[in-house]
Amino acid sequence: MPKPETQTIPPTSNLKVLARARTRFNDIYVIEDGVKREMWFNGSGKFFLQSRVDTRKPKTPALVYSKMILAALLIHPNPRRILIVGLGGGALSNCLSAWYPACQIDVVEIDSKVTALAKKYFHVKEGPNYKIFEADGRLFLQQQIASGITYDIIFLDAFKSGSIPYHLKTLEFYSEMKSALAPGGVVASNLYGKSNDKKPDDRKTFLEVFPEIFVLEDEKRVATVSIATQEALGWGRDQFARRASAFEPPPGMDISMTEVVTSLKSNAFADENAKILRDDFAPGELETAIEQNNRQSTQTRQYPITNVL
Repeated sequence: MPKPETQTIPPTSNLKVLARARTRFNDIYVIEDGVKREMWFNGSGKFFLQSRVDTRKPKTPALVYSKMILAALLIHPNPRRILIVGLGGGALSNCLSAWYPACQIDVVEIDSKVTALAKKYFHVKEGPNYKIFEADGRLFLQQQIASGITYDIIFLDAFKSGSIPYHLKTLEFYSEMKSALAPGGVVASNLYGKSNDKKPDDRKTFLEVFPEIFVLEDEKRVATVSIATQEALGWGRDQFARRASAFEPPPGMDISMTEVVTSLKSNAFADENAKILRDDFAPGELETAIEQNNRQSTQTRQYPITNVL
């Protein structure tokens, strides 16, 4: 369930609604406008963009965040196993599975209808190195940890219409992600754009678990991502720029890492009044809390996202 990015479905004469589906998790639209194909979630009459592909170039990221989040590859350029929490239209997972055929790409998506629509309309095709698991991201991660499976990169990209499931934003979950990382692994998180006022809380929560985070944000503040590392690297813009210049893109990757690192922000969202986000349920009630947080019908959102530009 990836990221919302704009306010409303833009009405144009070329717009076609290709599909609509309601589930207990989402109210999903797939639309096409010229060469743009998009997945949107509707919540209380407000629409949130989840994924976009250019139908002429389906293996090139089209959204701002999906390019910036690839900065994780500058820290870990040769991943052997990647986890993506949230499928959406599969834009990120499609690209990574094509670029890194020797890397195992695991995607966890709770909504089976999202997966079905992604396969029908967004070129998502599982294969030997690309698997989609129908489960909640946190419960799936716990199963992987119990099985001894670790990841070089975890991309945290789970969204609903108007919120992020709160159990995927807490210190306890971030601690679980850290324990699921292989040596040198990183967590790259989509923090949405300028109307997310909880980014300072996220920063403080990440830094309770990880020794360092790096933040990227585009000039228009359409998108923000953070990258948390297992070790304090102490890198500045110059170090990232050198890594970007030396980066050897895999076949098919048409992204300028040098351009990506221009979005690095120093000490972004530091706020002495920020709070640490913690689990708010009693021991043994995790699955009940997860069901509550994931349901489309739940009115109270503890990590709300507005669609104000």
